[in-house]
Parts: sequence; C-alpha cells; structure tokens
Amino acid sequence: MPQRKIGEFSQKIIDTLTLNVSVGTPIYIGDSNIEHIKSRHPYEFEKYIDKIEEIISKPDYIGQNPHDSSILFVRLYKTANEYIRVAVKISTYGNCYAKTLHLLSTSNAERYIKKGTLKKLDK
Repeated sequence: MPQRKIGEFSQKIIDTLTLNVSVGTPIYIGDSNIEHIKSRHPYEFEKYIDKIEEIISKPDYIGQNPHDSSILFVRLYKTANEYIRVAVKISTYGNCYAKTLHLLSTSNAERYIKKGTLKKLDK
C-alpha cells in the first residue's frame, strides 16, 4: 500500500497524552485511508485534505479516543468556524496511520473540551 508521511509525534503531544511512542515517530496516510476520506467525508476531503499536515503539526486540541485509543488531532479553522479532526491509529507494530479526517460539530467539540477528552495545546 503506497503511503506518505504527513507528520510526526512531538514531545509536547507525547507528554500531554502520556503516549508510549518516541519523539519523531512518523505518521503516514495510505491510499486506502485517502479513499475512505474521499468517499465517506467528501466535503472535508475537498476542503481540508491539503491541510492534513497542518492539522497534525499545529493542532489546537489533542485527545485520545476512549473507544479505540486513536490519537485525535483537532484544529479550529476560525474563518469557517469548523473543527476538523484527524484520527491517527497506532498499530500493534508501532506504525501510525491517519485513518480519517472529518468535521467535528461545534457542540461535540465544546463538550469534549469541557470533559477533558480534548486538551488545548498551548502554541
């Protein structure tokens, strides 16, 4: 499966979420992940696929999905007032893949922030 690197884990993200990965661990996206986003989230694909590296390198919020332990990178695009989430799954072999990119409703984003599921990252 062809893949490309779209980011890596920083010390700040590892420390904030107490992750068991090394600094600089690469995050990839594969063709099947891109196809998933294109077919399941066409609006987000069209508007934000070119910003996926920015979302991972400069998230406003990060968190961990309690259901599948995927790492959540969330960026608020204020011009559109849209929270965009990239979910990254760490495989049993330690490989990290962006599995999806989609819009997070403002109400859900605010609820996750209030609950602490999403943590604000200081710039």
